[in-house]
Amino acid sequence: MSFKLGIIGTGNMAEAIINGVISSGTLDLTEICAFEKKEDRAAFIREKYKIFFFANPGELIKNSEFILIAVKPGDAGELLEKASPFLDGKNNSIISICAGVSTGYIESKIKKEIPVIRIMPNTPALLRKGISAISTGRFSGSKDIEFAGKIMSGTGDCIIIDEKLQNAVTAVSGSGPAYFFLFCGEIIETAVKLGIDRKTAQKLVFATMRGSADMLEAYNGDTDFLIKMVRSPGGTTEAAMDVFLKNNFGKIVAEAVENAEQKAGRIQKGLENNN
Repeated sequence: MSFKLGIIGTGNMAEAIINGVISSGTLDLTEICAFEKKEDRAAFIREKYKIFFFANPGELIKNSEFILIAVKPGDAGELLEKASPFLDGKNNSIISICAGVSTGYIESKIKKEIPVIRIMPNTPALLRKGISAISTGRFSGSKDIEFAGKIMSGTGDCIIIDEKLQNAVTAVSGSGPAYFFLFCGEIIETAVKLGIDRKTAQKLVFATMRGSADMLEAYNGDTDFLIKMVRSPGGTTEAAMDVFLKNNFGKIVAEAVENAEQKAGRIQKGLENNN
């Protein structure tokens, strides 16, 4: 094979992986190629990273050992059907970062014994501070898991999970950054209303979020203990916490995460039922 990694679709997450593997030294840019149907996006990635682009997915597959599928979930089925004639289980492995697209669905579209790895990354990967969950298909082996772990380690941390938990991971860490952005955004807006200028409010909130994350790691995720460290009886924190509890903050969070998990399941079932 001319290339170790061939990437089909070069959106934000694919770009994060390209940047991660090059910056970490996992792969040399001469070992990476790509295909992108949007000409302006292809031109941008080509200019920024100096990687080779193929004119069609078939040529990319024939010249790449690992094929990273990074397209919209709804586009995955058609792409896989067109890719199938070019795929060879002895020479190719597939890595997918398509949300809600199971390894079984990919295998059924290809109709060959191809190693498949499914990954759920998240957007902090753009800063090489992401977390990715990796699952295996029926025909994938240690070589495939090892390579998937290597390329995703360039974007942050990695874990191996049973595929049945992928939709839950999607709801927790895949969608999770948006939950934190929403919460921080509301605190910043309230700080501005209270008279703090926006730049200062942002600095306060960002630093508080980073420090709190560090404390969670340092104290093994003991949230109850950490809350008690801040919350004094009759104090300001207790006044705020009373409002959260009165308005069922825990229930809101649980419903939101569960709704995201159910949506991921519906996407997966929709694809599989139309297979």
